[in-house]
Amino acid sequence: MTDVGTLAGTLLITGTPGAGKTTVTQMVAERLPRAARLDADVFGMMLVSGWANMLDAEGNWNPGPEGRQQLRLRMVNVCSTADNFAEAGYTPVIDQVVETRQELAFIAGRLRVRPLMLVVLCPPLEVARHRNATRSVEARVDYDFPPLARNQQRELGDLGWWLDSGELTAEETADLIVAEAAKRAVVTEDQLQA
Repeated sequence: MTDVGTLAGTLLITGTPGAGKTTVTQMVAERLPRAARLDADVFGMMLVSGWANMLDAEGNWNPGPEGRQQLRLRMVNVCSTADNFAEAGYTPVIDQVVETRQELAFIAGRLRVRPLMLVVLCPPLEVARHRNATRSVEARVDYDFPPLARNQQRELGDLGWWLDSGELTAEETADLIVAEAAKRAVVTEDQLQA
């Protein structure tokens, strides 16, 4: 583990299932002297009852109105917690699937701490599929995610830092993010409005 200086702002790491978000966000947070890892899925699991199914009858990702409301609430809570950590001097490192420009704009609008740095882990889909397939059953995602990857590229392709981590180890990916995110991943308000 390399000890480095503080990474000012909020770091949001996204990508498809199997891209390496969980492992890499943990390693990035460990490499910073003061950091907190916020897994958006954990915030979703806080709901004890009334949880909405995010998949349709065919098993495709398709949250209905209640699902979208719950995803929105989850991000409100993630952003509030990220701001609390940042204001206390910790770099928030968020692990969250962000698919659309609208979702990213919502997150940016909720976060007070700047800059917002977006890193999209984008290994080749066959790598992400293999990683997903070799996970424990509890951690495995059971929907086909190439449509998510295509939509992320269409919606967010000109924002942040798209990092192909397919041939990198998780350690190499984390080291690269810590070293380069402040220069390569910042998303400005003007970019979001474009």
